[in-house]
Order: sequence, then C-alpha cells, then structure tokens
Amino acid sequence: MAPTEVPDQAVRALLHRWFPGEAVTFTRMTSGGSTPVYRVEREAQVAYLRLAEHPGEVRGGEVRAHELAIRAGMHVPEIVRWEADPPEIDRSAALTAAMPGILLGEYSGDVLPAAIEAGRQLARLNAIPVTGWGWVDHARDDGGLVAEHTARSTWAGEYLAAVETVAGSAVLPSISVPPLRDAVTRWANRTAGAQSFLAHGDFDGSHIHVDAITGDYQGIIDLGEIRGADRAYDLGHALIHHRPERLIAQGMIAGYRETVPVDDGEIRLQAIAIATRALAINIGREPNAYRAMLADRLAQSLVVSG
Repeated sequence: MAPTEVPDQAVRALLHRWFPGEAVTFTRMTSGGSTPVYRVEREAQVAYLRLAEHPGEVRGGEVRAHELAIRAGMHVPEIVRWEADPPEIDRSAALTAAMPGILLGEYSGDVLPAAIEAGRQLARLNAIPVTGWGWVDHARDDGGLVAEHTARSTWAGEYLAAVETVAGSAVLPSISVPPLRDAVTRWANRTAGAQSFLAHGDFDGSHIHVDAITGDYQGIIDLGEIRGADRAYDLGHALIHHRPERLIAQGMIAGYRETVPVDDGEIRLQAIAIATRALAINIGREPNAYRAMLADRLAQSLVVSG
C-alpha cells in the first residue's frame, strides 16, 4: 500500500511549532519509496523529518530502534524530536539528525573496508531481540520491540504464498520453479527457535554512508523497514541486491562473521526467500528494471543452491 501524503501546510505548521521564531525550510524527498521523508533546514543545520506512512499510524517502534541501536554502539542518526500524535498532522512524526558523507553505493573507490565495518555494525543491530516476527509494530512500555506475528510460521507463510505467485507467472523459467519451492520451503521450515532479532529490512549500499573523499564508514540510515527476523535476514537482502563484482555484500558478510558465525547456505536461503517475496509484490506492475534484476539474481541463486 502506497503511503498517503500530508499537506505541505500541515508539515510547515508542525515545524514552526517545534522551532518557533526560526527560519525553517523543508523539501519532500523523492528517493526511496515507503516512508514520507522531508529534508529540513534551519539555521544552517540539516535534519530529516520522517512521518508514518498512513493516518493514525504511530512509528514508536522505529524511534525505539534508533535508541537501542545507539545504545548498542551503532552509528545511526539520533532522534532530534519525536511526537506520537502531533495536532498538525494525522500520524506520528520524528526528526532525525543528518548522517555525514555519501551513500556507499555512490562511492567509486574501494568499497570493501566500509562494507566490512558495516557488517560489524549490522551484527550489533541483529543482536537486538524482538518479540514476534515480521514488521515491528510497536515498543512495549518496558522498551522491548514487538512485531506483528507471534509465530515464525505465520510470517514465513507470506513467503511461501509468494512462491505460488511467482510460479504462476512467466517471470521465471518453468525449470526454476521446483528448486524455488524447495529452497523457500527449507527456509520456512528452519527451526530458528522462539527468538527473533531486529533486522534493518532494507540493508544495502543505499543505506550506508561513507566519507566522500576517503570512503571511511560513517553510519547506517533509515530504519523505516525494521522487522523481527532471522539473524541472517539482512545479509540475504544485501546478497540479492548487490553485484558480486563490487564486493559490498561479501565485505558485509566478512565483517559480520567476525562476531557472529553464519554460513553461506543460510544466507543464500534468506536471499532466495527475500527475492521471491519482493518479486511477487512486483508482479502485476508494469515491467521494470527492479523486477528484471530480482528475476535474474533469483535464477542465479537457485542454480547455486541446487
């Protein structure tokens, strides 16, 4: 479901109440897709206003995730201001500090050192426990994160259903369907235990900042897709979304393994499950480059996993 927009005058009224007497300007960001984000400038300072996607929605879990990540020693934007129910708009609003540098995916130099450090940091995020599976719904009064599904099997069922959507389309060759069913079923039947962990949910070079000159790691942005998941979930996402020749995913995995043992087979099954669900969501839309990329990477992963 696409996010519903908020009138500019409502955003302006909120910012003027938060910063009375200051000259404040804002611009709606067009990159990304799900969370409404605005670049906010005031007195030569830049911050980002993140709104919930839909009327009545409260993103307290996302704000709490920032706090937990910082407590774990991660470099993520600090929350400058937060309201669950601001009177000017019909959903929660959070203002985050800006992260210095540029995106790792835009850096033309050696990406491996920053990717390794990002993997180390990711291991810290993925160590934060979540109650339940799937999208993080809210934070309890004691600060613990709670996801939408109580059972892993319910969450995994969404990915099994995605297999049938993909299988019923022509997006993959018919020869790929049996190994696809087998791989996602094996992933869904994993005995991961009763505990899920915090996943970034969209972890790749478009959410990692590095110094524009040196390429040194700066931090991770955008916790708008957080969920309770298996420990290797984010590594699977990175594996499916990065070209092997850039070594970004490989660097992340290497850095992650410095503290958390995870094998290639587990990461690959995660990647296949993630790509299948993303592809199923994309089916029915106009053909696009993202769908073609997913289909190509998924087919390659099935050959390797087989």
